[in-house]
Amino acid sequence: MIIGIIILLLLFIYFVYEYCNRKQIEYFTQEKQDIKYKDAERVIYCLWTGTNKMSNNRKHCLDNLKKHTGVPVIFITVDNLDKYILKNEPLHSGYQYLSEVHKADYLRTYFMRFYGGGYSDIKETTGDWNDSFTLLNNSDKWIIGYKEIEGGVAYQPLYQKWKDLIGNGAYICKPGTPLVKEWYNDMIKLMDKKLEELKKNPSSDPRDQKEHNTGYPIEWNELLGRIFHRKIYKNKDKILNSLPIVNTNDYL
Repeated sequence: MIIGIIILLLLFIYFVYEYCNRKQIEYFTQEKQDIKYKDAERVIYCLWTGTNKMSNNRKHCLDNLKKHTGVPVIFITVDNLDKYILKNEPLHSGYQYLSEVHKADYLRTYFMRFYGGGYSDIKETTGDWNDSFTLLNNSDKWIIGYKEIEGGVAYQPLYQKWKDLIGNGAYICKPGTPLVKEWYNDMIKLMDKKLEELKKNPSSDPRDQKEHNTGYPIEWNELLGRIFHRKIYKNKDKILNSLPIVNTNDYL
């Protein structure tokens, strides 16, 4: 009799435990699903990381962005960069050795991770960005870009997945999402890996790349494109692709 009561009591405790544990899992799962990330600030960052003068074409493209995107454009240069670098998130020690192109790759990742908002290469836009900001911020998506084109994918294993991706020349991001965190963290891991080589062979040209055989250790799309497209594909259910496309013709 006593043994039977003990067994019943143990079964009761077991079922109560299982029920509470299941409810706890459901609660935290729902809580995770309900996370609302900050809206993307209605601003576009453009970067010029060198001390060399911009060409007339580049100046025209920057003016085009300011005129036609419909939102404020913040132009980041070597003269004002410091005020945007967070004290608790300094630039990687290898940043100083990067080419100007790779510095821009680094900084757009930094800005999308910690600030969010818009980013654009200094190239002409094909339309107003306001609707894209509204669409992203009214959704549960994390990034909005323009449709990738066939042959435009930087990461070789995803060459045939271009319809699932967005282009890498302009986008709007919500800050602090898993997407931008993973994108930034993978870039920092690569910087850690390349640091000693960068110290020995710093960039000697604004468009330096490993393919030039100068000793500079980072390939053209290694710091940004390959990482970006991997992360976009992994999080493809969190992207939108209706941002106005950038004009990649005659911008240098």
